[in-house]
Amino acid sequence: MCMKKLVTLVTICILLVSAFSFQLSAQQLPLYSQYMFNTLEINPAYAGFKESMQFTTIFRKQFNGIKDAPQTALISFDMPIGTTQLGVGLKLVDDKISVSRTTGAQGSMSYHIDGDNSRLSFGLQVGALNYKANMVDLNVTHAGDPIFAQDANTLVANFGTGIFYNTDKFYAGASVPNIVRTHLRETNIALNHYEVKQTPHFYINAGMLFTLNDNFILKPSFLLRGVKGIPLNYDINANVFFRELFSMGVSYRSHSAVVGLMDVRVIPELRLGYAYDYNVGRLSAFAKGTHEIVLRYHIPIDRDILMPSYLF
Repeated sequence: MCMKKLVTLVTICILLVSAFSFQLSAQQLPLYSQYMFNTLEINPAYAGFKESMQFTTIFRKQFNGIKDAPQTALISFDMPIGTTQLGVGLKLVDDKISVSRTTGAQGSMSYHIDGDNSRLSFGLQVGALNYKANMVDLNVTHAGDPIFAQDANTLVANFGTGIFYNTDKFYAGASVPNIVRTHLRETNIALNHYEVKQTPHFYINAGMLFTLNDNFILKPSFLLRGVKGIPLNYDINANVFFRELFSMGVSYRSHSAVVGLMDVRVIPELRLGYAYDYNVGRLSAFAKGTHEIVLRYHIPIDRDILMPSYLF
């Protein structure tokens, strides 16, 4: 029955995102390989989901071997508010690609509705991003080209929303972290009009837990991404957990990478995660791969409730 539900959900998700695809520019929000360990990065409804204060730090360096390749650093925090059904979260991000850099802060608030053996969560996110592009630093053939003679420095506001549902063995979520289509840079040269925009990103994710025996638990999951102007892409993942001590897993990212994952408990409240993306797409000929490190620290609000890491 659980597998039938998962297959049905995957089919619905593909149809939904495909329906948006005709009006869905390139991926602009940061990409994370270990999304399955901190859903707050893609869905504000996850804020305060666990009965603890969560601190997460992510550092991601992409495409080793390529100069000025993407590099992302993120710090996030979330927690439930007392005995209410509310949760709050905060994210600080610094995303650098070549001569462009995006820094920002985003706050989230969620509302959780508990059922007999399930929870339905709704979330909202508001924030501001500063986009900078030092175009004059580019080493181009035509140094006098007006397109490369103007730097950009823009501050934009945005908001997002999400929904998240889970039982003790299953979860699914859908989110749009940046609903508003914002203009980051606009240039008029002769009869040509050039624009840099940040477009909405659509995410759908789901996963399940399968108890293999007293020591091992299998957690398959997937993530669908929809962005205007590029084909729908996805991550398919499977992690195996040995008690609460460590986990190992593998992901496949559509047409671009195979990812190896590892997560280790340092102390009961602190976990260290590492992912290596091995490029299998067009970049594989000259890009060595991507490293991603995640630190997660939990401060339990109730010592009797410390949710296992594999519980979403």
